[in-house]
Parts: sequence; structure tokens; C-alpha cells
Amino acid sequence: MQRRDFLHLMTSSAAAAALGPLASRAGAAQASDRPNTVCIMSDDHASHAMSCYGSRINKTPNLDRIANEGVRFDNCFCTNSLCAPSRAVILTSKYSHLNGIVDNGKTFDGSQTTFPKVLQQAGYQTAMVGKWHLQSDPTGFDYWCVLPGQGAYHDPVMIEQGERKQLKGYVSDLITDKCFDWLKQRDRSKPFCLLYWHKAPHRNWQPAERYKDLYEDVDIPIPEAFDDEYATRCDAAREQAMTIERHLTKSDVKQDPPAGLEGEALKKWKYERYIKDYLRCVASVDDNVGRMLKYLDDEGLAENTVVMYTSDQGFFLGDHGWFDKRWMYEESLRMPLVMRYPKAVKAGTVNKDLVLNLDFGPTFLDFAGAAQPAEMQGRSFRLILEGTTPADWRQSMYYHYYEYPGAHSVKRHYGIRTDRYKLIHFYYDIDAWEFYDLQKDPHELNNICADPANAQLIADLKVELGKLRKQYGDSDENAQQFLPGKGQPPSKGLQLRVPLDDPAEAKLAQNLASKQKESGLAYVGTTVVEGRKGKARRFNGTTDRLELDRSATPNPANTPVTVAAWIKPEKPTGTVLAHGGETWGYLLHLLDGKPAFTTSIDDTATTVTGSDKLPGGWVHLAGQLRDKGAMVLLVNGKVVAEGKAPGLLAAKPNDGLQIGADTGSRVGRLKGDSAFGGVIDELTLLYGETAGDLWGRG
Repeated sequence: MQRRDFLHLMTSSAAAAALGPLASRAGAAQASDRPNTVCIMSDDHASHAMSCYGSRINKTPNLDRIANEGVRFDNCFCTNSLCAPSRAVILTSKYSHLNGIVDNGKTFDGSQTTFPKVLQQAGYQTAMVGKWHLQSDPTGFDYWCVLPGQGAYHDPVMIEQGERKQLKGYVSDLITDKCFDWLKQRDRSKPFCLLYWHKAPHRNWQPAERYKDLYEDVDIPIPEAFDDEYATRCDAAREQAMTIERHLTKSDVKQDPPAGLEGEALKKWKYERYIKDYLRCVASVDDNVGRMLKYLDDEGLAENTVVMYTSDQGFFLGDHGWFDKRWMYEESLRMPLVMRYPKAVKAGTVNKDLVLNLDFGPTFLDFAGAAQPAEMQGRSFRLILEGTTPADWRQSMYYHYYEYPGAHSVKRHYGIRTDRYKLIHFYYDIDAWEFYDLQKDPHELNNICADPANAQLIADLKVELGKLRKQYGDSDENAQQFLPGKGQPPSKGLQLRVPLDDPAEAKLAQNLASKQKESGLAYVGTTVVEGRKGKARRFNGTTDRLELDRSATPNPANTPVTVAAWIKPEKPTGTVLAHGGETWGYLLHLLDGKPAFTTSIDDTATTVTGSDKLPGGWVHLAGQLRDKGAMVLLVNGKVVAEGKAPGLLAAKPNDGLQIGADTGSRVGRLKGDSAFGGVIDELTLLYGETAGDLWGRG
């Protein structure tokens, strides 16, 4: 054994278990040299929008610096191309079916083993700052400050150690500022691990003011596969809902298209509007990564800090005519990954090995000299970073996507990718296979699954795919538990009746559906006052609100929704009830004294508003989302406005429910003051049918 390999073995997790006290002494001797870790992650940043990966459309000098001073991985992939699932995989080093987060609608079980928890036990300080997106509070961190749900780009709310705070500024700058605040007050006698996770460049791509005109006079090149007609693909590619041509909304492109624009010209106009805002958001991420690198330099931390930059998955930048991710196709599957560690990593290295987001945690643990828990399925690539690929390193990877029916209508599928080939199986309401030779067809335009010449190769890949599924504990039988109806079904019947006359300490909302138990409301302020027939709640118009955690809210997916309340407003604008956020949700509210009802359906916001201001005194206000997306707004039992949303909610909202405010990811992306001022009496939330005469019941 070479001396270098022996020294690495002494600090590896396997050696720690095998060599016992000897390895422990070696680890203790090197404790002061254990590297810090800064794991930087953005949201939806495709590698082909980084200049170090050869981007044709933008420059990212600070991200390039990490690659130039370390390693660029050309074949880093995710195991499930979706925000929450990828984050859960990174934290737990377990596939989605084992960590429980198969889609964006699930709540992360924070009691699971995660790599930050293991680092804590090994004497590290740990912090999580930025986009979390896992519903439950972060665990395993000495400090955390996260965005609720998707979070907002401008003046966001952040939850710091459980306390909501409204911040002023641009989200990428503020997340970085919070990282600096923690780094400056940390215990400097201990190594640290900082998860520094950006919201940008997630949809709907709102740039910082300083970049609002960036690329304004530039024609961004369209991608080579922009006009993919899906000729050889299965029906899944044609039945999706993520085309730039048909599915980008006014909220995405920020204005109506020029009069008379249609066809290919309209498609290219939408692409330019989308991609420029996307790249402007990337520019702010790059700026802030530069700020972090400078801080590490100035503080003398750069030499002994492992710096990683990645994204939670890839993204379609007009490729195949699409935006978003989810597919196992390359632009979505591939993650950017650049890493720097001056003590051990040769600058300017490019690596082609297959690495996964599953491997991040074990690699951080390996550098820390901490033992990798047996339940973790990933593998440390520390040796690869240091220039040596193990002889038994993986030659293929496994992928599984679950969120269908759901946003963007991407069919459920799983598959295998090697260095050259990719085989994908679409299932559930379809049974279809696709096969691509990535060497001959890097844009995956030609599905050659039906070519008899490939029969043996496909058969061999199916055998290897079966081995991977067995290795990671997945199977067709296992996937059954995640099919629609196997998890939490859509709720039906009368769900919540909140009298608002109980004392604050009761903190209960009656859930009358299927004999469900009462749900615990968190009362943030409010005072008891005289109501219509008894007691009611007065909201101060600034901070007062009632909250119901997402786990306790009923599920409005694929069912009509009615929300109604008796109100006596004292402010012209404010939220009566908000459930959800930018992607899925509904909101009953006031706008400049007029009643309003807003829905967010797959990132598309629709608002109906009454033409007249509300009369004084008590008013019964109700909003309904009916079958096929019909929206109705009622005042005192009379229809005052109607509209049309794209449909019903296809998934349970990521955010919880609030009465009197909408402080998380805002439904409809409405800006301005969301707090209700005035009195709210009995509030009713009904799923599964049109509400009928709730006003008359009162």
C-alpha cells in the first residue's frame, strides 16, 4: 500500500470501523486540520448556463473560479429531478423511496439520519441558510434561517430558528448576508459545515434591480433542440405541460406579447423573455458566490475549506422547447458540480466519472473523518477529487421520478444511464420504453428502442437496471405505495370550521371531515372582541395571524374548494385566508376595499375581483374554485365576480394555511401588505362540492 493511500484509509469511514482505537487516535491527531465545508446550492441552475461548462448564453466568473481552482465534474446526476426530493437525497444519502420525499408534496421526516447530524456528532458546527423546501423545520443544525416554501425574491420572509422575520432586499443577497452573520459569530475553535442554499434561479425568475436590464439588447441564442417535434419519443413527451410556446404565463414573461405576434415568432419572443430573466437571476447567484469566496480569502479560511457549488437538479433552457426539469433527459438529469479544496485537490481538473447527489454527504463525512452510517446509500468520491478513481467505481446510475399526476404532467418513469447509453421506462398510465445512444445522439432526439439491432444491448441494460433497483431497494411493488390514492387522498366534505370565539389557549380548528380530530392552530396575536352573535377575533393589520401547519391541513388536490368567512374589515387590503404559495394555493382577500379571490394553479395565478367596494359593517365573503377551474366570488350570497383558472389544484400546497396573513410563499405572487385589519367571525373551509348557501347558514 502506498503511503498516500494508507493516510487516506486512516481517515476513511471504513477504516474507522475496522481499525478501532488506532483510527480514532489518527482522527484525533488530525482534528485541528479537519476541513470546513461550504456547500453552495442554487435551485434549477442548469450546467449549460455556466461558462465553465461552455455556456453559449452567459458568463459566471465566480462559479468558474471554483472550477479553475479545483474540479469540474462533467457527469454529476440527480436521482429524482425535483426540488424537495433532491434536497432530501442530499441530506440523507438515501433514494427517494427510502427517505420518503418522492415528490414536492411530502413532508420531510426530520428524525432521519442526515450528514449534518453526523458532522455535529463529530464536533462540527452546522448551519443551514436559504431555501429548505422540505416542510418540516430543519434538524441537525446549530443554526438555521430558511425561506418558507419557495420563498420570495424581493423582501422575503425568512424563518430564523423558528421565528418569522420580514427582511428588506433581494433574496440572494440576504441569504448570503445571513451566512456571514453566522460565520462571524461561530465558535472558531471548531470546524464548520455551512449549507448555503439559494432560491434563484427558480421560476418565476425575478431579477435583482441591478440586473433588470442585463441582456436587454442581446439576442440570446436558441438551443439546438429548441424545435424538437418528439417524433420518435413515446406519448409522454407530447402530453407534458412545460412548453415555452404554450405553458409560459404572463407571470413568467412579465408582459403581454406584442400585438400580432404568433407562431414561431411568438415562441422565440417568450423564450427571450424567459431566458433573460433566468440568466439575470443566475448573475446574482454568481455575484454572491464571489462574495463568499472573498470572505473565505479575507478570513484565511480558503486553504482549509471544501467549497462545493451545485444545483438541486438541471433545467431545460428552451431545450426540446421546454422549461422546468423532472425528466431523465440530460438537461434535467445533469447537475452542475464544481469543487475546490486547495490542500488536496489539483486545480483545473476535469472529471468524467458518474457521481450522484447521493454521494455528497458521504464525501463530506469522509473529509471530516466521520464514519458513514450504514443506511446511507451513496459513496464518498474523495479519492476521485484527489485524482484517483477507485477500480470498482460505478459504471451506471439509477433514476426514478414519481410526481404524476402533478405539475407539468410529466409521466412517472425510472431508468438507467451509463457513460454512453440511457434506457427509460415510463409507467403508471403508460407502458413505454425509450433508448438513446448519447455518443451518437447527445440531444436525445432519436429514440432507437424499436431498432432490432439494439435488442441485445437493451436486454443487457434491463438486466443491469434490475440489479440497480435491487441494490437500492426499489421495485415495481415498492413503487405501488407512491401511486395516487396510496398516500394522503384528496379530502372531501366540510373540512374546517373555525369559530374564532375560543380563548387563545384553546388553539383549535374543528375538522369535521370523516370524523377527523381537531387541528392545532397557532395564534400569533389577535384579541377577542364582540362578534356577530358572540365572540370573534380582531386582527391588528400588521403581525396578527392564525396558522395551521401543512401537516395538519386537509388536502385540496383534485377537488373543488370553497372558503368563506364573516368579516368586518378596518383595512382596505389584507388576507382573510391563504393556503399554499406560488405554485399551488388559494387566497380569499381584499384589494383596495374590494373583495378578491386568487388561485395559484401550477405557477399560474388567477384573480377575480368584485367591481364595488364592500359595504360597511359585517359582510359574508366567499370564494369558490369549482370543477374545470371555474372561479366564483360571492358577497352576502350573491355572485360579484367570476373567472377561469387552468383547473383544480393537482397537488397539496407546499405551504400551510394562514388566517389573517400570507407571510410565506405568496399565493398569486401578490406584492404589498398581506395582513388583515379588522374582525373575522366564523370561517369555513369546504372541499369536494360547491358550498351552497353558507351565508344563509350564518
